[in-house]
Amino acid sequence: MNMTTKEEIMKTMNSDLTLDICAEDGSRTRFVQDEEASAGKTLRQLLSPRLFSQPLLTLASEHSVSAIPSRTIDLILAHTGSPPLLTLPTGWLDAVETDGEAFPDIADPEVLPATGRAGLLAEIHTLGDWMVRLKVEIIVPPTVQEKRIVRHHFLDVPVIPFRLRTGGIGLINPANISRVTVYPPLEEVGEMALAADLLESVRA
Repeated sequence: MNMTTKEEIMKTMNSDLTLDICAEDGSRTRFVQDEEASAGKTLRQLLSPRLFSQPLLTLASEHSVSAIPSRTIDLILAHTGSPPLLTLPTGWLDAVETDGEAFPDIADPEVLPATGRAGLLAEIHTLGDWMVRLKVEIIVPPTVQEKRIVRHHFLDVPVIPFRLRTGGIGLINPANISRVTVYPPLEEVGEMALAADLLESVRA
C-alpha cells in the first residue's frame, strides 16, 4: 500500500481500496491499494475480531512498511466498491452510517415490535474527536433477563463494524470511544441512568 498526501486524495477516489486510519490525536493517514487481489486480502484481514487487540496494525507494499500502534487507532474507514459481508455483534442485524444531523422526533421511535426488531440511532464519539452516526437494527430480547444482557454488553465487543453509506466498511475501536448517545434509549439503561437532556457538546 502507498500512503498518499492530501494533494493526492482526489486522485485516489477511483482506486479499489482506500483506507483512512483515524487516530486518537485527531490525525488521519490515508493508504491506497489499487490491485484487486491485494485489496480483497486486506479487507478480509480487517474483518478479524482481534483487529484492535494486536499490538500493531501493519500495512506493507513493495516500497515500504508502515506500523501503527492499534491502541492509538479510533476508527478505520475502508472505502471500496466491493465491500465484504460484515460479521456483526450478537443480536445486531445491521449497522450503517447515516448522515442525519439530529436525532429523530422522540414521539415516533423506529420500533418494529411485530418482527421482534428495533431500530436505534447511535452517535459515537472517539478520543480523537471523530464522530460517527450509525443506524443500527437489533433483535429485541423477549425477556427482562436478556434485555439486561443487552444493556451490559451493547458495546462490549472487540470491534464495532458498520457499512459506509458511500460504499465500504467502517471499524470502530471500542476502547477509544469517549461517548455514545443512543435514541431511543434502551429501556433497561434509561431506568438506571441520570435524568438529563443533551443540549450541546462543546470541546474546550
